[in-house]
Amino acid sequence: MRKSKKALVKTSPSPADLFDRVVSILERARANVVRSVNNNMVVAYWLIGREIVQELQSGEKRAEYGKKLIEDISKRLTVRYGKGFSTTNLWYFRQFYTSFKDRNPGILHPMGGESKVSEKLHPAGGESGMEEKRHPADNGSPVGFNSNLTWSHYRALMRVESERRLIESKV
Repeated sequence: MRKSKKALVKTSPSPADLFDRVVSILERARANVVRSVNNNMVVAYWLIGREIVQELQSGEKRAEYGKKLIEDISKRLTVRYGKGFSTTNLWYFRQFYTSFKDRNPGILHPMGGESKVSEKLHPAGGESGMEEKRHPADNGSPVGFNSNLTWSHYRALMRVESERRLIESKV
């Protein structure tokens, strides 16, 4: 059997095919960026919650102390970063940590104000330029947070967990 001349001639891709491939690359990259940002914010909220829990546990036990502390942090963060750091949200961050304290997000950072920032502006080779410590409760577990879940997802999961605890306490 002979192949026809048309079957042997390769057709060059059309500009529309190239455009579609480029669009596909950009859409995947943008989706990855959004997922990465969401994941980093979830971890940041967990870490903030952890810091709040530690401060409240080592500080005065009175509820008024915690309320004033959260109000002060909220005001200062809002001035510095804008919306998103209301007292309600900070309490949610605290609840988030307590609901998922068995997680190990895999981020090392200075704790308790022990920051020793290097004078390097752009650390090389992944160096943070800071003394890095793990939380004493870290057990080396590889469990972190699902990068496909957003803060809204975790807020919904916290409501489910709170309801489960309420039901268990009544049994």
